[in-house]
Amino acid sequence: MCKFLENKWCLPAILLLALILRLLPALWAASEPQRLLRPDSGGYLTPAMALVENGSYPTTRRPPGFPVFAAAVYALGGDNRMIAVTQVFISVAACWVIAMAAKLYAGKVCGNIAALFAALNMTAIANTPLLLSDTLFALFAAGQFCFFVGYCKTHRLSPLLCTVLIAAAAVLIRPINQLFIIVLITLIMLKSDIPLKKRLLHCAYSILLFLAIITPWMLRNYLAGATFDIDTNTGAMRHQNGAMLLAKVNGTDFESEKKKLLDIEKETFKSPEFGSERAQEKWRKAEFRKMVLAHPFTYFMQHFDIRILLPDAPTLLEDFGITSSDRGTMGVLKKNGLLAALKHYFGEKWLLIITLLIPLLIPTALLYFAVLRQIIHYLCSFKKYWFELLMLLGFAEYYLFLPGSITAPRYQLPALPCLCTFAAIAAVAICRKWKKDDANEVEDTGLDQM
Repeated sequence: MCKFLENKWCLPAILLLALILRLLPALWAASEPQRLLRPDSGGYLTPAMALVENGSYPTTRRPPGFPVFAAAVYALGGDNRMIAVTQVFISVAACWVIAMAAKLYAGKVCGNIAALFAALNMTAIANTPLLLSDTLFALFAAGQFCFFVGYCKTHRLSPLLCTVLIAAAAVLIRPINQLFIIVLITLIMLKSDIPLKKRLLHCAYSILLFLAIITPWMLRNYLAGATFDIDTNTGAMRHQNGAMLLAKVNGTDFESEKKKLLDIEKETFKSPEFGSERAQEKWRKAEFRKMVLAHPFTYFMQHFDIRILLPDAPTLLEDFGITSSDRGTMGVLKKNGLLAALKHYFGEKWLLIITLLIPLLIPTALLYFAVLRQIIHYLCSFKKYWFELLMLLGFAEYYLFLPGSITAPRYQLPALPCLCTFAAIAAVAICRKWKKDDANEVEDTGLDQM
């Protein structure tokens, strides 16, 4: 196995495997284009079509990243099915970038193992054909992680600026990356092996570049009558996260609370004072803040939900037309637990379906086991590996924490580059232990030792 992982054809073979595993569900889903769509898809595809037809971007509701990508496909004569197929290659490219990051971090074998973890990841496979921004965003997340690893090893400004450039561009795909500059600045300042003056300069350059990329779009939205934000979809947290919060507090369910909140919103916006996007978005944000301030502890604890790491078996089955989406499963999951959600979604044959999916679930289980092993190892040697733990928090937990109570499995995708890398490090260490290598060589897996 070690010889195979060191072979020059190993990574191409893994990428070919990733291509096949993604192409099959994508082509199957594309045979019935409705399977490619989700409730949010229209928010991206409508402005994309407007870009092609009118040369203008008609909305402030969504950031421009994914619509511009979709518009490029449309302009070249493609359709939604072509977008789905293109995303297959984007997802495979993400596997390659993850391999490069892990190789830079801990060597060629580690890079190939990380790529294998990514290639076999059910959630990445299942979500590849969906006409949403997640697959494109995952590629950018992999890129920013790769260049930051390069920065940590070289302490040079150029890989850091590439990290910032990619991270800021990713904001224009998914606004969740807007706070990532705080993560970067924190990690830079805590990199104690870099002189303080150099760290301060690097932070200043990073902030300036980040703002230079995202501010023009925020100004554009403000001048268009919206808030000074990347998009005006953030207010949707009122009837998404807010509904989850109220369901928890009131002992009700997500769907009923969401309906109540949307009914109130609809009635409120009938007033002339809420005739602009800016007024509506400010109201939604203000109302959501009131909910959070009324129940701050409950809201905070809802951000620590391990169920966000569940593999996305439902979406994979939906790609093949075996099941259908939008059945209120998330609300059942939150209220009654995983077993009830499985029975609700899969029906009477839930146990049979899960059993058949076991071969696809095993790689994800191994990924999480390896990451857990590495976290425990780092915690046991905290003084030596504290920065590695911070990287896990910054490049993985950040993306798992921010969605809060909305634990859609696709939200784990930007955390995969970091998780796959650290899982690969653990796998290499385990293999070395099996071969009874020198103990010091086994444990020496930090950035400072690479």
